Amino acid sequence: MKLRIHGLILFICILISQFAAAQTPVVLEQIQTYSNILPSADYWKLDKKAALQIRDALEKNLFKSMSLDLNKDYPTKTLALTKYSQLGKIQINWEQTASIPLHAYVELYELDPDLAYKNNLLDLPESKRDSISAIWFITCSIINQEKQVVLKKTLLMSIQPQTTIGIGYPTVYALTSPSNLAKALAKGIEQINPSFIDLSYTEAKAPSLYAVDNIWMPAVHQAPRTLVDTTRGFIMFTRTNNRQILRVPTAAMQKINTNSTELDNPYATLLANLKASKWNKSKELYQIEQPLRDVKNNMDYSISSFLVFNPNVGYEINPVSPISFLNDSLNKIYAKQELIGKFSVAENILQADAWVDPNELYNGYDSTEKILLNTSFKKQNIIANKQIKGVYKNSPFTILINYDANIKTIFVDQQLALIAHGDNLPTHMVIVQNNLSDEFLNFVLLFAYSELFQMPKPEVIVSVSGINKVPNPIEE
Repeated sequence: MKLRIHGLILFICILISQFAAAQTPVVLEQIQTYSNILPSADYWKLDKKAALQIRDALEKNLFKSMSLDLNKDYPTKTLALTKYSQLGKIQINWEQTASIPLHAYVELYELDPDLAYKNNLLDLPESKRDSISAIWFITCSIINQEKQVVLKKTLLMSIQPQTTIGIGYPTVYALTSPSNLAKALAKGIEQINPSFIDLSYTEAKAPSLYAVDNIWMPAVHQAPRTLVDTTRGFIMFTRTNNRQILRVPTAAMQKINTNSTELDNPYATLLANLKASKWNKSKELYQIEQPLRDVKNNMDYSISSFLVFNPNVGYEINPVSPISFLNDSLNKIYAKQELIGKFSVAENILQADAWVDPNELYNGYDSTEKILLNTSFKKQNIIANKQIKGVYKNSPFTILINYDANIKTIFVDQQLALIAHGDNLPTHMVIVQNNLSDEFLNFVLLFAYSELFQMPKPEVIVSVSGINKVPNPIEE
């Protein structure tokens, strides 16, 4: 029995030695990086940990598929290029590694997508191109001792934003943190092997970054998120162990004939109001009713107002919404057909003392990893696309809507109460004032996400066909 065991061990050792002998040694000489998106920034410059991730990714697939044995006795040099003209140029220095048969190099370049489009390297539909702000060119080269290129493969990769619980002003630059960027690049490198089709395109997902600010960041920093489920068309979330269910039905809209000259026209006063307003050239006037439903508390609300199409949209310094509210005195809030409040709407309002710093980024949740871009970007003022001031049962509230950030900031009695993230419906939120009643919190959340305050889509501006009409006009 002992002889058999010893013989088996010897046989395995022979196999291992033969396998090792069959592998060709290779050394990863250098990883060089560059960005022509933000060349002065540091996020694309690799540290030692990131370089090891790249090396491990090469060993995991490319080297293994080529039966190469990675020599780890020599450190890999990382080089951050300083000029666009340096791209594609590799400086060979094998003083210490001349005895190793093969030498590997990695090039990681973040470039403007137009470069790929203009050179026919990438064929993507226009709808897809809008979501791509940069393309990473990932090239792996292996050179033999005669300085001949044995293998050279290039992968094109874009990084798509990954849904997170972050809240803040999104940035189009440095879409993710250096650590997440290194992981994405390593995943891309793992796809490269000898049979890989050169210049293939792939996508990686990574958590987005947000610009540091002084209005949302202090409130959401490490604050617990309330996650919102909208998969069934409802707004559903849990608060203090109670399940809240809300619904925003489709708003009902009816066009009013602005050319009517009838003496008994119920809208005569309204039309006079239109002619006296800054939209007196507009011929598009609509009566709108927005129902809102708090299922949990069995409350039905209705928002009543009159909207006018803005004929000057797109020609102003700070363009307003294509559809605007005619007169604040006409904006009313009902609960079970009882008038409980009114509201006013203003557009493009500068938020006093509020700023966002596009030069400093974080993950929108905590400050475990802040990124300085080292650019000349200055702090910018924050402008609310819409400012809604209203009263709900004698309680004043203010809602600031920022379309670019997909944020609704809600104040109650002039104190920050709620920050909700989401476009048409909320996805997550931070409840700042925990003493708000469920009824009040649910109302302001429904109100903030009503269709009246969403940025109108082009098809809504052009036509109102298909929108439910108000069954009975509301007289003045």
